[in-house]
Amino acid sequence: MRCLHFPLLIFSVALLLAGCSRSSLPAGASTAEPQPTVAQTQGAIRTMPAGLSPTTTPPAPAISGPTITLEANGPPRPFDRRLLGTNVPAWLGPTKLTNQRLLDRTIALGTPLLRMPGGSWSNAYDWLACENGDPKGCYWPTAARPTDFLNLLRATGSAGMWTVSFNGTAQEAAALVAFFNGAVDDARPIGVDLRGRDWQTVGDWARLRAEHGNPKPLPIRLWEIGNEVYGGKASAGAECAAWGWEDVWTCDGTAYVQGQGSGADRREGYLDFRTAMRAVDPTILVGAVGVDTPQDWSNWGNKVIGLAGADLDFYSVHRYAYSKTPASAEAVLNQPERTWANVMTDLNDAFDRYAAGRRAPVAVTEYNLVAIQELDTNQLMRRAVNALFVADTIGQLAEQGVMIANQWNLANGRNNNGTDYGMLDAESVERNPQYYALALWGRFGDELLPVSASVPAAAKLSLYAGRTADGTLTLLAINKGHQPLSATVRMAGVVGPFSATADILSANALTDTSVRFNTVANPADDLADAPAQVLGTVTGSCAYTFSPYSITLLKFTPQAPT
Repeated sequence: MRCLHFPLLIFSVALLLAGCSRSSLPAGASTAEPQPTVAQTQGAIRTMPAGLSPTTTPPAPAISGPTITLEANGPPRPFDRRLLGTNVPAWLGPTKLTNQRLLDRTIALGTPLLRMPGGSWSNAYDWLACENGDPKGCYWPTAARPTDFLNLLRATGSAGMWTVSFNGTAQEAAALVAFFNGAVDDARPIGVDLRGRDWQTVGDWARLRAEHGNPKPLPIRLWEIGNEVYGGKASAGAECAAWGWEDVWTCDGTAYVQGQGSGADRREGYLDFRTAMRAVDPTILVGAVGVDTPQDWSNWGNKVIGLAGADLDFYSVHRYAYSKTPASAEAVLNQPERTWANVMTDLNDAFDRYAAGRRAPVAVTEYNLVAIQELDTNQLMRRAVNALFVADTIGQLAEQGVMIANQWNLANGRNNNGTDYGMLDAESVERNPQYYALALWGRFGDELLPVSASVPAAAKLSLYAGRTADGTLTLLAINKGHQPLSATVRMAGVVGPFSATADILSANALTDTSVRFNTVANPADDLADAPAQVLGTVTGSCAYTFSPYSITLLKFTPQAPT
């Protein structure tokens, strides 16, 4: 859904101990005064751990504690960077989408995928009327145009994903594919739609794009047909809930896939849209609206999975942890690990039962903490707890094999109760804590590796291990507890030496509304003044203390032989 509804945190500062180890200052300790050096802090010289050169400042003894084992030779699985997507709603308008600070902070975020034009607005967004500034057809005169979104993609280097209006026609959607993806000399006809409109040729819409400032196509490869169609208003039919919210013509999964009626009364479904759109560009993938519990919403998901069959390019779901006010910030932290294994089990069971075992890729094209902003009365989506929640959610989605995920959303606008879905404030462009969760995952790598730990469950530590294209091993750790957690990090199957670094987001309290990133409270737009902290050289293991309420990305880069 997510229509327009419309911390000073002091991080625990880490000090170098042994190898890659860090420990924290007491909560609330000031960082304004110069901090003592490692030698001043640790006192007398001690025996150097293996792997440190004679010129390295001798550190304190390694911290004892649980062992975290990163299996460097374990079976790798791909980490799909499209899990780090977000949403960009049309109500931001062209002015906000060209704000240089928003562009710079989006680039620094590193998000690879932007879903447009935004939640429930998608079902009422007349792309051509909005592109041409037609106030009669474009319901919101200030809405961003397709050209504005295209310019945003070019400026940020992100790929696009588009949700077409389910209330439009298949040829109308095909013309939009032509607008983004087509060549100006492509004379292929799109055809006349069921309302009698001739949608001309692919080249006609490519030329419109060129006339509006983009001569070259910027292909969008991922498309969805409608937004949350199952949630249609009661007037859309007997299958709809009394409290539905989407302006669509059906809430029935069968009609959504196959269409409804004939002749002048015909309404087109997912299969009609997909056929017309792929006729313009057969390389695109077209997703169908799904639900995370397939039997819910009058058996919506099972109908879609069964009827779309092999033509289901991907199955799109939305999941918000709460459709009520969360009981507490602490309760929020349990949600990701409790949720996604069960969701994927349900979906895979539905694929096995209704699609003869063909498991279509799953895309979670909206997720965040609270489904309706008005219910987030404690403004948890603007607090440090949401950074930890989002980071853990991404990890769980990756572990469970989800293909695509789009956080809701890049920038939204504050609700009257002060909360905000956005990673960026729509007016000031200030970063909310959840921004850094995606930024840290953006540095994680391209593979997932097995990781195990002897850490007690009460420690509230989530761990995800990976590897980058250059062979750097990574460990993303989310300490959801209020105490520092000391552990030995072991890299099984490799010897080293490695150059170790740490990127850290940390807070003194879950309810803080601002955070420090690598000890900097308000980094530059490009994060250049908050570099990763250098931890030194290590071999097969090192000691590390994870700060309370933190997300830490440890990176171990193989050193070249000397």
